[in-house]
This record gives sequence, structure tokens and C-alpha cells, in this order.
Amino acid sequence: MQANFKRVATDEEGYDPAQVDEMIGLARTQFADPSSRVLRAAVLRTSQFRLVKGGYEIGAVDAALDRLDDAFAANEAKRLLAKRGHQGAQLHLDEMKKLILGRIDRPKSHRFDAASLFHKGYSKRQVDAVADLIAQALNGENELAISYLRQLVFSPRWGGYQENQVDAYIDKAVEFLQLSRGIL
Repeated sequence: MQANFKRVATDEEGYDPAQVDEMIGLARTQFADPSSRVLRAAVLRTSQFRLVKGGYEIGAVDAALDRLDDAFAANEAKRLLAKRGHQGAQLHLDEMKKLILGRIDRPKSHRFDAASLFHKGYSKRQVDAVADLIAQALNGENELAISYLRQLVFSPRWGGYQENQVDAYIDKAVEFLQLSRGIL
């Protein structure tokens, strides 16, 4: 099933339509039968597509996936409430919060593993600043928009943090904020 996204010019790169169509097809299947559990919000958040000439516009696909991610997360919050009740769902959120804040308790510049010697990683200073913002938000000291976390771009640095660890951490923070909307 083909998605309805605008394509970039034939000499420009965009997302591979076949890969995007497959992901959108899975999302449609999930919405048609929410009990099927074909796709989770986390899969949408971490999806990556090959770049091809004449592919789908990247911004349009990313925006659509963000909307789907939010809708899936809202459904996951409803399922969690139905399965565990409000108190059980709150305990789940408390466990997630503890896990997320555990990284912040580590000393700055040592919150994540460093990239290997021959690879650049994310700027430790930038990542630590974002981690502090996340901690403040989880402690109720400020508001943090999910869109801000989705649009983060860290500068590459020798000796920086391992990208996969930071990406997983940001993803967990997004998941927590999304579930919090549906549970609290």
C-alpha cells in the first residue's frame, strides 16, 4: 500500500518509498486492530529509512511518524492503565523515572560511555545539558516539549558519548513523557 507523501526532485535524496510504505502499512494494520501489537511507538521513534533519489520528502514523513508515535503512545498508555490500573501504571512510570534519573546522578562527562578511539561521538557538554533539562522536567522544575527532544542534533566530537546510548536515553525520556500524558 502506497503512502501519500510528496516526493523530492529526481536528483535529490529522500526516504525510500518502499521502506516508508511498509512502515505506514504496519501502522495502518495496528490501527485497524489495536490488539494485534504489530507495531509499538518505540519502533516508530527509532525507524530509519534508506535515502534514495526521488524519494519521499523527509520532513513530511518525519512529521507523520511523530503524529503516529504520539497516537501509538496514547494507546499504549490506555493499555497500561487497563492492564495495571492507575496505581500500577504510576508504579511503571516511577520505575522509568528512576531509570532515567539514574544517568543524571553520574558525574558530568561520564554519564554515558565514550565513543571508541577511532569514532566521533556526541558532544558531552551538549548531551549533559539536555540530560539536565530532562531531569528538571521529570522533577517538575520545568516543562519539556517532546518535539524539542525529537529535533535534537548533537555536534560530533572525538571522545564524545556513544551515540546509540544517548539515542536510547532520549528515546526513553520521550516514552516517559508520552506515557505521562496518558496516565497522569
